[in-house]
Amino acid sequence: MRALFALLLLLSPLGQAQDFTLKGFTEAVFIVSDIDKTSQFYQQHAGWEVRSTADVDPQLKSLWQLPKTANVKQVLLANKGEKRGYVRLIQIDNVAQKIIRANTQSWDVGGIFDVNVRVADMVQKRAQLQRAGWRGTSDPVSFTFGPYEVTEWITTGFDGISFAMIERIKPTLEGWPNVKQMSRVFNSTQVVSNIDTSLAFYRDVLGFQVYLEHKGASKETGPNVLGLPYNLTTEIPRSVYILHPQKINEGSIELLQFHGAKGKNVSALASPPNLGIVTLRFPVDNLPALRTHLLASEVKIVSQASLDLPPYGQVDMLAIRTPDQTWIEFYQAH
Repeated sequence: MRALFALLLLLSPLGQAQDFTLKGFTEAVFIVSDIDKTSQFYQQHAGWEVRSTADVDPQLKSLWQLPKTANVKQVLLANKGEKRGYVRLIQIDNVAQKIIRANTQSWDVGGIFDVNVRVADMVQKRAQLQRAGWRGTSDPVSFTFGPYEVTEWITTGFDGISFAMIERIKPTLEGWPNVKQMSRVFNSTQVVSNIDTSLAFYRDVLGFQVYLEHKGASKETGPNVLGLPYNLTTEIPRSVYILHPQKINEGSIELLQFHGAKGKNVSALASPPNLGIVTLRFPVDNLPALRTHLLASEVKIVSQASLDLPPYGQVDMLAIRTPDQTWIEFYQAH
């Protein structure tokens, strides 16, 4: 049935999928309560640099459906030497805000759970962040998958924003010359209520390809990066998909569902102007064709606008919501 659905999308006269090409997200957008403090913190502790402090185009208020009285400012951060995997900090004053993923557990559904970065020295970075008041869902956990041995730690700081920090142990990490403290953002996780529905959306509607798939519970009880009780790791299966338009782990999204662990659902908060990781921005080469395709696939366009967005220049952008109401955006540079 899904294969037939995908074929029908390709043949649809309204929105031919081959008329546009999506790429992985180029940036994650954090709405923060104190942009100066947050920017300084990431410069010091992530080793990132400021790429832009340009005034925010007023059209962002239209895209994000903000009141005219809202005051918005931004800082674009990048890992030194990189031209992707940016983090854009946004502060919005004169509006009511809530933290999207405040006081949540890993298995709580809704919003963007984390962004993934590589770190050069997990022991040092963990100690540094803990001194600054950050905490983790667990201690760092070392594990192997395929030929790789890694250590991972999921930690949360300001405004409910979580990072999955990964240090490659073996074999030596290649192709990442700029990992001095924290790397560029390369992947981002969403905890979803129905993995099949979310997979169908990203794969069959948006045309993403599966880079990695894993289903099942842990083989042994004990420590785990997601903070499950040690005695339940073998009893709570997890479904994981990493997807990307070109089937690579660069600007990719990760879908995660816990089967048998239920908590709260914060999906209603997962949009501007609320605080946290509010959106991922994906470039596309033909935004009108994407828009037509989305509408033909019965995906609602939440908003759209043209705005100046450094470093890309003038862009046309539209916003939609995923099946779990996470706000994501697509843009085409002029």
